Amino acid sequence: MSEENLEILRRTYGVINSVGRSGPEFVDPEELAPDVWALLAEDLELHERPDLPDAKVYRGREQSKEFWRKTQEIFSRIEWEPKEFIDLDHAVVVMTTVRATGRGSEVETELEEADVFWFRDGTIVRLQAFPSRKEALEAAAGG
Repeated sequence: MSEENLEILRRTYGVINSVGRSGPEFVDPEELAPDVWALLAEDLELHERPDLPDAKVYRGREQSKEFWRKTQEIFSRIEWEPKEFIDLDHAVVVMTTVRATGRGSEVETELEEADVFWFRDGTIVRLQAFPSRKEALEAAAGG
């Protein structure tokens, strides 16, 4: 994996986790970290986990803010802890532990997730989470 892509992913997880520790007001990831926001391709696709009911695909940077708004409404705290980075040249699979607390319910949950980041010319063009390493590696190999 290029050192550049690894640094992009480290910074991206830092921003994601800052957004995930939010109060009741929306934390705009573009305002929080414009340098990281600029690393998202204009035609970015952010895919929700396929095992979620009514999983959506958010197209473009602005539409991806809907995902972050929804996430902040559902969880008072959510963080992704990267455990392993698997370089596939055109994509990187990141094995993570996700910890979240429901907003209002204060119910805490923890699960394993595999995030796939596809790159083009130093920008992230697609991001999708999967419930297993196997599904993530299959998707990354095919896309």
